[in-house]
Amino acid sequence: MSEPLRLTHILRSGELTIRDQVLTLIAQLPTRQFDITVAGELDNFTKRRLVQNKARWVQMSLPSDLHPLWQMRTARRLARLLTTQDSAIVHAHGFQAAFTALLARRYLKDGPAVICSPFGLPGLKRNSGVHNHSVAVAARWVLREADLVVVQSEHEAEQLRGLSRGPLPSLQLVREGVVLERLREDFEPGAKRRLAGLDPTAAIVGVMAPPGGIGVMSLLEAAQEIIASRPNVEFVLIGDAAKQQHFVQSAHQMGLSGCTVFLGQRADVVEIIASLNLLVIPADYVGARHHAVHALLNGIPLIVGRDGDLDELVEELTHARAVTGDDKEEMESAISHFLDAVPGLDDDHLVDDQLGFSDREMLVSGMMFDLDAFGLDPVPGRPLDTEQAAVQRIVERYSMRAIGLTFRQMYTEIVATRKQSMKHRG
Repeated sequence: MSEPLRLTHILRSGELTIRDQVLTLIAQLPTRQFDITVAGELDNFTKRRLVQNKARWVQMSLPSDLHPLWQMRTARRLARLLTTQDSAIVHAHGFQAAFTALLARRYLKDGPAVICSPFGLPGLKRNSGVHNHSVAVAARWVLREADLVVVQSEHEAEQLRGLSRGPLPSLQLVREGVVLERLREDFEPGAKRRLAGLDPTAAIVGVMAPPGGIGVMSLLEAAQEIIASRPNVEFVLIGDAAKQQHFVQSAHQMGLSGCTVFLGQRADVVEIIASLNLLVIPADYVGARHHAVHALLNGIPLIVGRDGDLDELVEELTHARAVTGDDKEEMESAISHFLDAVPGLDDDHLVDDQLGFSDREMLVSGMMFDLDAFGLDPVPGRPLDTEQAAVQRIVERYSMRAIGLTFRQMYTEIVATRKQSMKHRG
């Protein structure tokens, strides 16, 4: 029986979406085939999960700027670790992790293969031309030197091709793996709304704000038109980009202050999504598919931007739609379509004689979902309908089980390729 491949992951566990993907990927890798060490800035949750999955961990700070001495000290420390662990592969998550791994490899005679998962472009500071130029140069070096660059969407691939100013022969597409999260057995959407500061009786439109706030201004402009004719609607913006003061001020100037909530980043984002009437993802970002799939699993209508590969999520679905993220009219039309979905009764029956208002005023959706049930089959033993079957195919496409199988094969192949390359050089 062959010895397990020694694999080292490098990451910052503060990036929760990346952390959860890496931890779930490690759980998919059999210990008889892989001997795993994780190095980087790790929180206690990450350490506990690694121990549960029989993986070692090493706490190690990663540079947060381009200071040469800091970069070199970290690289030397990592080189000693790789020698001690006799690592055959380094999977670096993020540009800085990959930069450190490639620097460390220069200190080693027969260094490991280095795989870079950049998760989009490197972080660039505003109004800092010299810094941004240096970061871009370092990122291009990473893209050239890495044995393999793994992207999660064609949108990310196009971004990296633009950064590198040319083709990337070592590029491979592996879809973003979705880590499925179950709702608590006692989960109740109304209670979650109250805890999050949302109106339990309103129709809630959730907006996942992409990094940089792409599409958010168009969404606010659409919200202004939607709320003018639908007083029982509330918009909630989720994500770090949603907390930008610019958007808060714009919402106030548009008269949206009383019906717009800025939640920012949330650890309970899946429960927030399950409490919505509609979810909008105006542009692609790391974690977009995680949020989209959880909306679909919980029966929440979904609107996604057409950039990247997001539109493939909704092409088979009737309760989802792809729009141009910066097109206010198209966004308004799509949101209104789902908000105005009511039971298919004649207009004469829409007004309730006792309550004195109509189903349309209540904004009751024509589809009813059991939010306490997780999964695709609301009634045990009953065959999936067309919509549920389409959602099931999407879940399988982005499942971490499928992603884990892809990476298992990739790790084995990259080690063989590296050994062959070293043999030719020798």
